[in-house]
Amino acid sequence: MGKGWEHGRGALARLAGWCLAACLLAAPAVAGGDPPATLRMGGDAHYPPYQFIDAEGRADGFDVALARALARDMGMEPRFELGEWDVALERLERGEIDIVPMFWSAEREQRFQFTQPIMLRHHALFGRRGTPTLQSLDELANARVAVQHAGLAWEALRTQAGPGVVLVEQEAESDALLAVTRGEADYALVPTGIGYYAISQQRLHDVIALSPPLLERKYVFATRLGRNDDLVARIDASLERMRADGVQNDLYVEWIGNLARRDRAPWAAILAGLAAVLALAAVAIAWRRRRRPAVVAASSDPELLADLEAAIESGRLDFAFQPKVDLRSGRWLGAELLVRWNHPEHGPIAPEDFVPMAEQAGVIGAMSVHLVRCGLAQRRRWPATEPPLHVSVNVSANDLADPRLVDAIIEACPGADAGLMLEVTETDVMREPGRVADALPRLRAHGIRISVDDFGAGHSSLVNVRHLAPDELKIDRSFVTNLLASHSDQAIVTAIIGLAHELGATVAAEGIEDPATRQWLADAGCDAGQGFGIARPMTADEFATLLNVGQAGSGAG
Repeated sequence: MGKGWEHGRGALARLAGWCLAACLLAAPAVAGGDPPATLRMGGDAHYPPYQFIDAEGRADGFDVALARALARDMGMEPRFELGEWDVALERLERGEIDIVPMFWSAEREQRFQFTQPIMLRHHALFGRRGTPTLQSLDELANARVAVQHAGLAWEALRTQAGPGVVLVEQEAESDALLAVTRGEADYALVPTGIGYYAISQQRLHDVIALSPPLLERKYVFATRLGRNDDLVARIDASLERMRADGVQNDLYVEWIGNLARRDRAPWAAILAGLAAVLALAAVAIAWRRRRRPAVVAASSDPELLADLEAAIESGRLDFAFQPKVDLRSGRWLGAELLVRWNHPEHGPIAPEDFVPMAEQAGVIGAMSVHLVRCGLAQRRRWPATEPPLHVSVNVSANDLADPRLVDAIIEACPGADAGLMLEVTETDVMREPGRVADALPRLRAHGIRISVDDFGAGHSSLVNVRHLAPDELKIDRSFVTNLLASHSDQAIVTAIIGLAHELGATVAAEGIEDPATRQWLADAGCDAGQGFGIARPMTADEFATLLNVGQAGSGAG
């Protein structure tokens, strides 16, 4: 639809909101100190998929659905008054509305009172292809950056941007992307989900993400400062109940995952079909693995199993490092540790043959802890960088349900900045999601990050992502190998990148074999990559030498 029609619809929505506000101001106030029977939410009428006015003039979006569920849980009647963003902030300060969803910031904490976080969200710099990529706001200099007036990006750039930055202020976040396409700005700094939504909705094919996720902030409900202690406590209690019951997760998947609302965004159809496509891919992958003959009959060979247990106990299992690179800057990010076993009689045995044996025999946990210790010991030899390099080790999601294994991994970490990422394989159903969920805060408290490995190779991909809330999604190599020749793989990879960024996660691609694929992924917004086209697996000494050499070639852009 045309931009003029969108503005016309927005004008009607704003007029309706102002009329409603006038009627509410004229109405008598509720007597006494009892909480109001109506929960009034204000916000931005142009902020899909979080809050917006639909074609019928009704408030809709994730924030609206969540506020509606909150009101129902608290026995209140919801009322939505969306309009201009800066007007919503002013009305909240005057007490004309009760809550506004927003990003937390220290500046806003001087104006409003906040509930507990709803989620963590991020921003990113977007611009035309060929515009230089940046790693932080500090690197901005003498650039024109489009932002929404009075938004979090507008606040942040006034204190964090480099010299000579000119703010190109817009009424709505999506307008910031359009300012880039019109040549009025070099970059747009907007929330990642809003950016990808606008790119798809407006078909801004020449606009891409040019930075990693920035400005990590809590997303909260704000209330009037000093007047709503009881309301904040009631909302916090209600949010806790809805998290425990899965209501908030369901709303997140419905709106942010865009699995159920195809009419909300053009790329929602891709994500709606993503689950089915991933399930079919998992069947094909499982069939290929099933048909592949094993090198040895591992599970039926007690002597081989005894040899494996002895190799684990004595520390004789070997390993290699697969380097991992930032696709934009070319900077090394660290490496994935790959287990190796050179049997004294059988020779090298492939991991896909002996790792399942270790799982069946119940020694996979001991293997994982051994590899974590080896990886962290090697990491101490690596040069100090900013941000620090990390080592990734594969574990099963079900292993994280074992408190003893989690304790052992934590004990192996040197401090709060462990530099360890656990790549959780998600090809199996998570048997004890509650225990896994209990383990995650403990691991993260020690600086241990979580990556979902081989994303797309498991039939429960989206379910596991909800439980794990990962810091990274790794796109399975089956979607990368023929990426340049397959439109369906391109659509799936694009959808995964958008989903990962909206979840606040970075996204990495496995199996990059050539520069063209690497460039395509970087242009699509993929953050990191690994594969033979970047660097083959190597020994610990070889990787340490590689790190001392420097970057892995030029980044995208």
